[in-house]
Amino acid sequence: MSRFLFAWELGANYGHLVRDLPVAERLRAAGHAVSFAVSDTRTAAELLAPRGLPFVQAPLSLRPVRLAHPPANYAELLLAEGWSDRYSLLGRVKAWQALIALIRPSLIVADHAPTALLAARCCGTSCIAMGSGFEIPPPVSPLPSIRPWEEIPESRPMQSEALILDCLNRLPIVPGGNPMKRLADLMPPSPVFTTFAELDHYGARDGADYVGSIHGMAAAKAICWPVGAGDAQRIVVYLRPNQRTTETVIGILASMKANVICVVPGVGKSFVDKYACAHLSIVPSPVSLSSLLGEADVLIGYGSSGVIAESLLAGMPLLMIPQTLEQYLGARRVETIGAGIILGQQRSRTDIEMALEKLLASPSCRHAAESFSAKYRSITPEHAAGRATAMILAATPTDSPHRHTDFIPS
Repeated sequence: MSRFLFAWELGANYGHLVRDLPVAERLRAAGHAVSFAVSDTRTAAELLAPRGLPFVQAPLSLRPVRLAHPPANYAELLLAEGWSDRYSLLGRVKAWQALIALIRPSLIVADHAPTALLAARCCGTSCIAMGSGFEIPPPVSPLPSIRPWEEIPESRPMQSEALILDCLNRLPIVPGGNPMKRLADLMPPSPVFTTFAELDHYGARDGADYVGSIHGMAAAKAICWPVGAGDAQRIVVYLRPNQRTTETVIGILASMKANVICVVPGVGKSFVDKYACAHLSIVPSPVSLSSLLGEADVLIGYGSSGVIAESLLAGMPLLMIPQTLEQYLGARRVETIGAGIILGQQRSRTDIEMALEKLLASPSCRHAAESFSAKYRSITPEHAAGRATAMILAATPTDSPHRHTDFIPS
């Protein structure tokens, strides 16, 4: 029996645990011990607790840093998480090392958990990285831009990386005094890419092992379409209540002749009562999208990796309203293959109406989405989870299944 620790440190919402959970359950079914360190214990209570999977709060930065410019690459994302603050970084590394010593994992599965990777590197615990692309930058130095539409001074990425390396190499956590020479070495070799080459935020990578998307919630309820608009077009919406455009989008759809299902996790009852009607349902919790997507005309979403992949596998074009840089990069990949439209910075009611009208009238977007579906139809989430599990087991040390170290710097 081996022990596995799934580490989730950065990012929000359901996506990380949704892709980790099927893999964790496969490992547990094979007789291994599995535990989680999570960024959000509320989400863990919703998804992990019902399945009896133990979890603890992951060590996090409580003092995010406001940079002079938006982060230009992964190094600057880490700077925003306090990776140039000696005591902030040291405190989190020591906390992760203490957690590793308590759990004694054979392998850490890092799902956007860079500080866990650093801690494991310093105390000799084996790791594998898993993610949809954004969490795993290419192994080059300096790390590449995540704002390819902007002109970034050539010296800036190098300076940002040097600032981080100077900080972490001065910490009393590097065994044998071996400094890290480039930030890319933080990532273990042979990561698990839970996406498709066309949807990788950094673009398709030579030699990468894309296992496919792991998405969907097994316990999510199914829902029926409203029929108030007769045989009119069907639209699925997956947005968040804290998005500025959510109410505008739903207001537009409430005034259209279309049958609409709006999935808005966490939305309040007053909002539901305000807009729900015979042709528009609002659901405040995750639902099973698979049956809906097979019958819909378009999906309107914010650009999460799982929803993008699930929609395209169903041949569904998307109108994307990204909130974050990661979501915008993912949406750009969809737009690149011609399967969707991104709503830009102009997000008035008129802008949204025009974008939706364009998408509904675009056979080319539907054709591109259907082409993607035809290419990858056999790569189901179950298939992807099975391949990810096999890669994790292959990376697990066999000589000492509970290998750990007592090296926790004082």
